[in-house]
Amino acid sequence: MASDDFEVAIIGAGPGGITAAYHLLRSGITNFVILDRAGEFGGSWRDNVYPGLAVDIPTLFYQFPFARKADWSRLFPEGAEIQRYNQQVAEDLHLYKYFRSNCTVEREVWDDRDQVWVLDIAGDEPVRARFVINAVGGYINAKSTDTIPGTGEFGGTILRPNAWDPEYSCRGKRVAVIGTGSSSVQIVAAVLDEAERVDVYQRTPSWILPKPDFAFSPRAQRILALPGVAAAINGAVLATMELPLQLICNVLPLLPRRLLAAALPQYDKIWRGLYRVLLRRKISDDADRKALVPGYGILAKRPVLSSSFFAALESDSAALVANPIERITADGIRTADGTDRPYDLIVLATGYELFTDPETYRPGTTLGPNGFDLADEYRSNGLRSYGGSAHPGLPNRWALVAPQGFVGAAWHTFVDLTARHAVRVITEAKRREAAVAQVRTAAFARWVRKMNRHGKVISTYTADCNPGLRTYFVNSQGEALYYRPQTISGALWFSRFSPIDDYSFTSHN
Repeated sequence: MASDDFEVAIIGAGPGGITAAYHLLRSGITNFVILDRAGEFGGSWRDNVYPGLAVDIPTLFYQFPFARKADWSRLFPEGAEIQRYNQQVAEDLHLYKYFRSNCTVEREVWDDRDQVWVLDIAGDEPVRARFVINAVGGYINAKSTDTIPGTGEFGGTILRPNAWDPEYSCRGKRVAVIGTGSSSVQIVAAVLDEAERVDVYQRTPSWILPKPDFAFSPRAQRILALPGVAAAINGAVLATMELPLQLICNVLPLLPRRLLAAALPQYDKIWRGLYRVLLRRKISDDADRKALVPGYGILAKRPVLSSSFFAALESDSAALVANPIERITADGIRTADGTDRPYDLIVLATGYELFTDPETYRPGTTLGPNGFDLADEYRSNGLRSYGGSAHPGLPNRWALVAPQGFVGAAWHTFVDLTARHAVRVITEAKRREAAVAQVRTAAFARWVRKMNRHGKVISTYTADCNPGLRTYFVNSQGEALYYRPQTISGALWFSRFSPIDDYSFTSHN
């Protein structure tokens, strides 16, 4: 490599990028660069500044396992506190000296002659690196609004959760919020007090469960600061998840698919009955209660945690609109029943492109040797990965967030597992003085078959029991490729002790 090349390039400066950098430094690798399209660390927590933003995972588990924080303000902190934490961890690890801001990576191209990756940077010189760790995260870009006619005709203001104008005031404004996912639920409750009116346009109802939030007392913070306490709590929670994951991934897949398809909906019937009881206590309008009951299973879409959304809907200045949107007009929104409602602000909380959708991967953007194109591969042969991170067509490259990658734990635990695996292989390649490390095709095929076997319950539940569903957990092809069907202990073992011979190591050409 030339003197201005890097040993490792990390793409993305969110939690995954910070975690990858930590493991590189821990392994003694310092010749790396962190590239990000924005100007700061933090990823989604940097980009999202909308009203009401807060984490929906208890913060005792939503933090870096190598940088635990004891003085959180509450169990579910606001977004600004999470972002300050991200920045503090990056500063404590001295990562800013490795950081290149405002570097949008447009293409990743493998140079087979020099056996390095060439990263094309928008408006700048390419970056060359022997190894690449793609840490762009799971929620890459906001979904296109082209499916809603008339968006460009609206004369008021349109905002998105990840592109919010912090200077915009909702005071006295008529607000429409499209969507009932986590972002929209938080926004509705946050702007209701100052807005003249807030209408919530529901396309698909979400499971909205109470959020058990509370502030931490100084005494609780002192206890959490004691050596080993926070780690022990996190470990205990992960341990309690082992039994259900063992059942889902190892025991129940032994049953016939037909039996699973008949039994699993019974679980949802129990939850739906309990949910109706909750709605009777929270929502007074019969039509709203009926509209708010999801028609799909509780595990088929990520539940939303909120203790304020239903109370907001009960306000005289808020309403739930379940009629489909026909179009956005110059003055507001017209629904399929012909009703026109005027607005000053429309919030498009319509979701993100996800790492499980083949459409997310653009042709010509990730190119390996011999004409390999990741986008074409995913469209032709399906979205798969080895260990949630590697693909045999892409040497010296790992994605921390890849199809069938998420393990049933908080995000930081998940990216720590995939980053640890990637850095372990990079370290082994350096030890062997190998230029190229590539997962073997046979090992990849074995892993995919294993994931298909262990994912039988997940695919039966989402595809057979909830047909036609389109959520975070089910992609545009009807496949459930969000979760890695593996226990947490199994994923921990894999990240540290997976067979290194599953990779081939070759020297320079």
